[in-house]
Amino acid sequence: TQVSADVQEVWTAEVGGKITPPVLASGRVFVAQVDTHRIWCLDQSGGKPCWTFTAGARIDSPPTIHEDHVLFGCRDGWVYCLNAADGQLAWRFRAAPDDCRIVAFEQLESPWPVPGSVLVLDGVAYVAAGRSSFLDGGVYLYGLKPRTGELLYQTRLQGPWPDVHQEVGRPFDMEGAKGDILVTDGAHLYLYQMTFDKELKDITAERASTLGDRISGRRLIATGGFLDDTWYDRTYWTYTARWPGFYYANAGPKAGQILVFDESTTYGLHVFTERARLSPRFTPADKGYQLFADDNDNEPVLAPTSIDREKGPGYSRAAPPKWSQQVPLRARAMILAGDKLFLAGPPDVVPEDDPYAAFEGRRGAQLWCVAAADGKKLTEHALSSLPVFDGLIAAEGRLYLATLDGTLVCFDAPARR
Repeated sequence: TQVSADVQEVWTAEVGGKITPPVLASGRVFVAQVDTHRIWCLDQSGGKPCWTFTAGARIDSPPTIHEDHVLFGCRDGWVYCLNAADGQLAWRFRAAPDDCRIVAFEQLESPWPVPGSVLVLDGVAYVAAGRSSFLDGGVYLYGLKPRTGELLYQTRLQGPWPDVHQEVGRPFDMEGAKGDILVTDGAHLYLYQMTFDKELKDITAERASTLGDRISGRRLIATGGFLDDTWYDRTYWTYTARWPGFYYANAGPKAGQILVFDESTTYGLHVFTERARLSPRFTPADKGYQLFADDNDNEPVLAPTSIDREKGPGYSRAAPPKWSQQVPLRARAMILAGDKLFLAGPPDVVPEDDPYAAFEGRRGAQLWCVAAADGKKLTEHALSSLPVFDGLIAAEGRLYLATLDGTLVCFDAPARR
């Protein structure tokens, strides 16, 4: 969708508490209120609540809208399906192998939580339940009929358990899987480095090197998981056909702390632009926050000094980016809307008397619009609260932003209001 660079606030909705990024379908906006276990449905035109639904535990990521249903996983170990029109429960499916609870982060949840966002591919809803293939029996994957919840496919990931009598360990990576939101390249499903066909048969590629990198289909990869919003210096997002394993990608193409992409180009914010020996780093208010655009075919390559070594500089570039601009903005949310990029986050300032002020929201936040063709800033607007990580979407000519104070904000061009 195309969105005007000159947008203004149209309405706000006070959902409250910790909320997920929003999704929009059929004139309604849907958002999860994480800690109160609730799905909210709001009217697109004015932000008025249409209905709410309370599940059995935290909902950690946005619901999926498929046809006239709202699908989401829950940390109680169940998958829920609601009627989008009125929020009534259509069905639910227990993805956890047993209906029991543990305490995690001061709330009850299943040992086999299900991420909120459900992947729907070719008419099948796919979910993963569990924390790790080494814990509590492993990670359970299912393919369900979205309309009825009927079980179509399933598999379980356990181990792999090494033979401790043999010296088979490697120093910097390991096999196995953790639970996360599933992604696809349109042909296969992915969970971290693991690959599955549409019937959930494991077709994971062999290692391309001793340090765990694998070559498969091009898709969005989050090395720390899609729910990790910490921006730890050794984790990142990347849009590539190469699972990185141990290797760092901070010097490679199409890698950053947050990305968006279309059919031809990947845009992202590269934060850790330097390295101290093997550790990526950045210097606030000095070096970092490099906004870039890369051709989607610009795949990372291993630096010659990394090949056949236990350590090394990792990935490097075969070609330069289309463009790159250093921006004084810690963009925690980003969206591509036609020929424009919108970014939201706190300013890159470090006051001597309060160095954490911007990071913690005491210096406000900004919404930027930049040209997708060259990264030049077009407009800037002040925000009253920091955005939720990846909490900005564009739909039908408007922007919708979830903020850390529990507010959903809608922006539109003045002429369209």
